[in-house]
Amino acid sequence: MTLTVIIPVHNDEIHLHRLLRHMRQLNFASHVIICDDGSEPAVAFDPLPTAVGLPPEQITLLRQEIPGGAGAARNLALQHVATDHVMFLDADDLPLRELPDLLRDLVGKTFDFCIFQHHDSRRSTEGKWGQMPSDQHLWHAAAADVGSLSVVSSTAALNLCQTANYPWNKIYRTDFLREHDIQCTEIMVHNDIELHWRSFLNARTILASDRVGVVHYVASDQNRLTNRNGPERLQVFTALSRVSAKIRSSEKHRPFAIPYYRFATGLLHWINGSIRTDLQPEFARQTRDFIQAEVPTDIQAMMTKDQDTPLEPSVGDLSVRSMVSPVILEKRPEQQVWLHVGLPKCGSTTLQQHMSKSAELHQTQGVCYPQSWRAPDGYRNHLPLAKLAPESLPQALDEIISEALNRQCSRIVLSCEHWTNAFSSSNLLRLHATLRAQFPDWQVRVVAYFRNPYDFVESSYAQYVRAGLFQISRRRFYADGAPSIEKFLACFEDSWGFPLYSNLQFARLLTEHFTSEELLLRSISPQDLAEPDMLADFCRLLELPAPETTQRSNQRVSIRKLAELEYVQTLTDLEGFARLRPMLLQTNVTGSADLDILRSSTLHIDLETAEAITQQIEKERAELRKIFSTGIKGLCEIRSTTSPSGWVRSDPLSENDRIALRAFVNSQMCSKSKKPTVDL
Repeated sequence: MTLTVIIPVHNDEIHLHRLLRHMRQLNFASHVIICDDGSEPAVAFDPLPTAVGLPPEQITLLRQEIPGGAGAARNLALQHVATDHVMFLDADDLPLRELPDLLRDLVGKTFDFCIFQHHDSRRSTEGKWGQMPSDQHLWHAAAADVGSLSVVSSTAALNLCQTANYPWNKIYRTDFLREHDIQCTEIMVHNDIELHWRSFLNARTILASDRVGVVHYVASDQNRLTNRNGPERLQVFTALSRVSAKIRSSEKHRPFAIPYYRFATGLLHWINGSIRTDLQPEFARQTRDFIQAEVPTDIQAMMTKDQDTPLEPSVGDLSVRSMVSPVILEKRPEQQVWLHVGLPKCGSTTLQQHMSKSAELHQTQGVCYPQSWRAPDGYRNHLPLAKLAPESLPQALDEIISEALNRQCSRIVLSCEHWTNAFSSSNLLRLHATLRAQFPDWQVRVVAYFRNPYDFVESSYAQYVRAGLFQISRRRFYADGAPSIEKFLACFEDSWGFPLYSNLQFARLLTEHFTSEELLLRSISPQDLAEPDMLADFCRLLELPAPETTQRSNQRVSIRKLAELEYVQTLTDLEGFARLRPMLLQTNVTGSADLDILRSSTLHIDLETAEAITQQIEKERAELRKIFSTGIKGLCEIRSTTSPSGWVRSDPLSENDRIALRAFVNSQMCSKSKKPTVDL
């Protein structure tokens, strides 16, 4: 790999020469770009190669006539980088012998940036080595301090992003910075906040190395930018607001919101303790404005709930909530049970089939999809566990945990739609309580995927026609008037107390019982996900490799065949239909194609229902945005109802088709009973 090192310098030529000599000895950089930030006198190029022992062609010297700060200098230098990778060093810092070793570790690796450890000179006064304790704690919480190189998971990133926002403890892929227009803020101090946070927000692959690559020197005098306490400190709000705007602009950045605002309030507390006394009232005012304008109300509420302290700054003591110290995210427990409580028709079967098929591979990565209490049929879900009596759960969980430990797995995945299909009568809440009581060291996570309501309604009724759904009595449904999707929707609302197309009400079934730390509500729409589809998204949550391709696991049933199933259920009882269903699915009774049938008069929604769904989406959109951990653009996409022709329906079965179906029923049932069952 080729690497350019960017070095901003301002009136510090002695340290610059020392740094360049160390770089020559370690021989790790392909090129060096020095940006003189208005030094007086200007840094001269001619003496440099001889003084530091580097060939002239390996050095580029740039200059800003008017000092603009290290951030502006780095941005100018970045425009001239011609190598694959780039890193930043300050003139008074020194690379260590482990830095070339790290670069050798990275050869052939694909990454957006690699963060590594450093030694802080303040630790030397204590006779200790390494990073400051707060940073070391975050590395340990991220489990990134063991092993020379590791891939940073999405969970670990939420810890590492809170480390001190240094520019020189990372090696960047140059095109990554350019693709996302990631630069430093061009202010005198705190210019590296934006570079640091936007890197974490946009990176898809982050590596971490516990190699100590650089010594960072912190001087105590006020001549160093790090220690200035004048009005330039007020520029921090420029950097903080820019990152805040990025986080709030995209749902995919939302997981970083709480870590970022916690970091920001911790930093503001530190500044308040060091800024000049005469500037503190103005600093407190701008802090209040920042919190009120930038920190979303739901984040304020969550942060306040976390520490039971008002998120209010006062001019006198700047008592901002969370400013006592940066809040560190807890290390992800080593042992987790993931409950996938799949909503029907939201990709659950696809997920279950993949987890079953890939079980042996996943076990090598510490994830167990237990055989214990799993259905033996083609669905491969945990329906036997979901239907288990509460008093039997402790023994079942013992078996499941034992299986995982025997397979040396620390994460368990249990998946079943029944937990939401029959929420009020399912054992989900009792299962959760039993897990918490019986295995307190295992963290429980609950994940549910949701679908756009227009599709969800029609797919749910299709599933009901095939095999039943949501515990709506099929015996009563088919005996009491003609079947239709409108009738199905009415039955659901009578039974559950809210419309089937209310994603918010389904979500509240879960949010009322599980904490925000336990529960993940996610959309299955690809436009709402960072991954190509729902299955890849779920794999990423578990830190598993995404499948190469995702294929629909449920066999699609044609509109005509669904209409046949629907009509036949009006002719028979449940037991009779259960016998006829396999034969009907395999027999061409009325025709082999849907022909021009696009929307069935009983299987699809009409204009009136579509408009009701539209109104429900508009009513719920803002609340869904607050509680979902993915985007909701696709989830809340409005389907056009501007023209009634968009919702026109037709009958897929003719009278001759119905005659043929009655004959089919008679022929099959007569073979059992020897007498006709329906009139032809």
